[in-house]
Amino acid sequence: MTETGVLTARGLRPLAGPVVRWAARRGTTPAALARAGVVLTVVAAVWFTDPSPVGGLAGALALALVLCCDAVGDRLGEQSSDTLTAWTVAVLVHLREFVLYAALAVGAGLAGRTDAWMWAAGALVAYAVRESVTAARASRSPVPPRRGGPRTSPIEAVDPSRDSREPADPEFTAELLGAARRRDDGAERNDPVRGRTALPRREGGARPLAHDGAVPPEAVGKPTAPAPSGGVGELLGALAAFGPSERFLVIAVSVTIWGASAAFPALILGSAVAVATATMTPHRDPQ
Repeated sequence: MTETGVLTARGLRPLAGPVVRWAARRGTTPAALARAGVVLTVVAAVWFTDPSPVGGLAGALALALVLCCDAVGDRLGEQSSDTLTAWTVAVLVHLREFVLYAALAVGAGLAGRTDAWMWAAGALVAYAVRESVTAARASRSPVPPRRGGPRTSPIEAVDPSRDSREPADPEFTAELLGAARRRDDGAERNDPVRGRTALPRREGGARPLAHDGAVPPEAVGKPTAPAPSGGVGELLGALAAFGPSERFLVIAVSVTIWGASAAFPALILGSAVAVATATMTPHRDPQ
């Protein structure tokens, strides 16, 4: 799935087990949780337009709920996911950032800052550069070869089960299309046509996808690999990447203590550190 940040991956994600099992029993999907995150982000954005401390605290609480949705959705996406669901989640994650930055600009403008929208534009540019660098580094990772060659159509991209389909039975295809069977020279032309009463059984075949990437409840109960702990250097590098949870923490603290206008310089600085760290850190291909 998409990037969640260190605070979500190492703080909220390990504690989301009961909620994940409950969501799986109800058929909740990662895309549904991403949509819930957008709604909660809009709630936080409305509260952030209030320059009082109450607005900052209420908005920070709504952002914490958004991170909880990210943690649960990430756990659900590990069990069952498809390309369309991953694309939907990625689009909604970017959309909520835009909504949040616009609300911060409105709140800073109501507080008397005339250059609030200029700072908001700068923060969005820094965010876009950070996302581009992160995507470029991720694309350098070697992709394991897949059977059947590259996907050549959107249907194959949305339906991964097409990879395991075996070639059709030529004899059965000929019978369906009415192709003439090869006859020996001495064979009679009025012999009866043999019909096939059952399809040949093969191990392959199309596997039905769950609706909208839904996770079967029995799959969620299985233990999943824990997030890598790593050392202090790895933890600092992950924090410097300035993921969604780190950005939300910076916004919540800045708005609550100093006001909405203080969030933009902090976001620009964090994105600049993330870009510098990504460009200066050697890329290590996963083994």
